[in-house]
Amino acid sequence: MIAQGTPRRLRFAVMCNTLVLQQWQHDAIESLLSRGEAEPVLLILKQEDLSPKPGLLRRIVRYPWRKLLFRKYYQYFFRPGSFRAVSADEQLGGLPRIRCKTALKGKYSEYFSPEDIDTIRSHRPDFILKFGFGIIRGEILESASYGIWSFHHGDEQKYRGIPPAFYEILHHDNKTGTILQRLTGTLDGGIILRKGYFPTINHSWSANLDQAIRLSVHWPADVCHEIVTQHTFPADTQAQMPAAPVFHEPENATLLIFLFRMFYNKLRFHFLEVFTAENWRIGIVRTRAADLLSEVTFSIDGKAVDWLSAGGPDQYYADGFIVKEQSRQLLVFEDYSYRRRKATLSGVWYNERDYSFSAPFTLLNEDWHLSYPFLFRDGNQLWCIPESLQQNSIMLYRYDEATNRFLYNSTLIEGVAAADPTLVLHQHHYYLFFTSGRATNTELQIWHSASLSGPFEPHELNPVKANISNARPAGPFFSVDGKLFRPAQDCSRTYGGRVIINEVKLLTESEFLELPVTSLNPPGGYDGLHTISFSGDYLCFDAKKLVFSPASALWQIRRRLGMVKPHKPTRE
Repeated sequence: MIAQGTPRRLRFAVMCNTLVLQQWQHDAIESLLSRGEAEPVLLILKQEDLSPKPGLLRRIVRYPWRKLLFRKYYQYFFRPGSFRAVSADEQLGGLPRIRCKTALKGKYSEYFSPEDIDTIRSHRPDFILKFGFGIIRGEILESASYGIWSFHHGDEQKYRGIPPAFYEILHHDNKTGTILQRLTGTLDGGIILRKGYFPTINHSWSANLDQAIRLSVHWPADVCHEIVTQHTFPADTQAQMPAAPVFHEPENATLLIFLFRMFYNKLRFHFLEVFTAENWRIGIVRTRAADLLSEVTFSIDGKAVDWLSAGGPDQYYADGFIVKEQSRQLLVFEDYSYRRRKATLSGVWYNERDYSFSAPFTLLNEDWHLSYPFLFRDGNQLWCIPESLQQNSIMLYRYDEATNRFLYNSTLIEGVAAADPTLVLHQHHYYLFFTSGRATNTELQIWHSASLSGPFEPHELNPVKANISNARPAGPFFSVDGKLFRPAQDCSRTYGGRVIINEVKLLTESEFLELPVTSLNPPGGYDGLHTISFSGDYLCFDAKKLVFSPASALWQIRRRLGMVKPHKPTRE
């Protein structure tokens, strides 16, 4: 019996060919069931085709021999983990089921019979999750309140058709897209419910597809959560017909080019991972936030920068945060050592008179890796929320002037792996932004609280964004002319490639909307930039170059030989 005031659970049907699903389909259903906001009510199975098969000679004549290599490669060598066969009998075996035989019209379109549609409607599904059949059209598309939901693993504006996550590698595309859409009568013109962009893994087709699938299987559950909590359906706009060409199975020559390209990419990937390492340095330049917003693309003049660097290939300074403290500029940053494979938080004082830096000093050292020392004031107290991804929690430290150290104060969120946690006080409410540990460069989360001491609760739309180009935080929020702006990392070309500035249009406990307004590029000669902060007339940023680090190369070689043991951090 449902208690009074308890939201009604959504009812959904599953459309598939058999009860043997692929692992990712099983995971998507499991995500729906575990959230408890939707329940399955019907299994829609495709009726087996018992028509006689053509003879051997006819099959040989009609076989697409120009695609032979791809079909055999796909059959015998392509083994993504997401495609592993798994029985859904435990999940769906007890459901009422209907076996439907569709009528083929034209070359591909499948239509359901009116009798089958009536039967499906009699179970009153709110939505149907499609994992089988072909291109379905007709009245079946309106048989559920919220329609039929289907995944397309690819950016529909670039890659329609098949195979998924393949042509991104072939065409050197840095991003691989995925959409969850409500199907319409227009081919590839569904209404988008969720869309995300992920970094293309160009040395492994199976890994690239697995990533795009793994990071999107929870989307049906997220849409259900939005419907239940906000009583709105995200698909309230008209579908747009994509102009992208339709891709098909690659022919033999194309596959050979693809395999060669992937082999080259794999060699290059391992070579660069062993023999190159990121070397970051921190810069300070006289620039105000309004100056940055005055241009569509802002580039830093390297000649006007005061640089702070560690001075060696086995150590770097990154994630610089600057704040005015006792009439001086305090610069706090990640102090990373390739020899120790971890970082502490260090600081320097910046002298505005002669543009010089003091000697570095340690502010915080823990048993685990620390980075992104997010600084903010609350009252008269200076606080720091560093990234403690390995510790699986978000912790708050206070600055102690007497000891010139950060002292542990409290844990804001326990059991959450968070990258680059960034806090903003907006309309008397605290919002904590970060990207999740499962997708550190892609999946943006928001948690919120009425007070700094908590408790913090997840935003109703989490994840509020899944975009390799514009999700991961890149420094503190800032305001110009009463407008709120959020810096975000663009990791589509490389990790920390540049910074995108977004104007926050809407931020409440249940709503979030931001739009990009400008971008910040690294100075000439540098390969990336991924953290910025402002203090008065100064902009603090970091920039990277790729260098050879003996300590990093040795560790990478030892890791490949199985000589590296996993480190388990502990808190004393």
